[in-house]
Amino acid sequence: MFKKLLAVGALAAALIGGIGTASAEGRSYYCEGTWIQDQNPIGNSMWVVNPYRDFANSFEKYGKKWYFHGPIYSCDNGKWAGHYRSSN
Repeated sequence: MFKKLLAVGALAAALIGGIGTASAEGRSYYCEGTWIQDQNPIGNSMWVVNPYRDFANSFEKYGKKWYFHGPIYSCDNGKWAGHYRSSN
């Protein structure tokens, strides 16, 4: 039982870890007058939507390293969108 609990906890941490988001990739959100698509990179630019106003300084995804660039927008349903850029 304890091993199963640890495995579930580790899986949850891995899923939420990196960029700290529980939102669905590709889902659209209305944030401060504009539509934002969560975790859909366009060139070297990408928005990440979180249920809280806290964003990692950097993370790796889609074969690139992403750096928080700002701004942060308030979205519908109490979510937040942060803008990231990659260097490659």
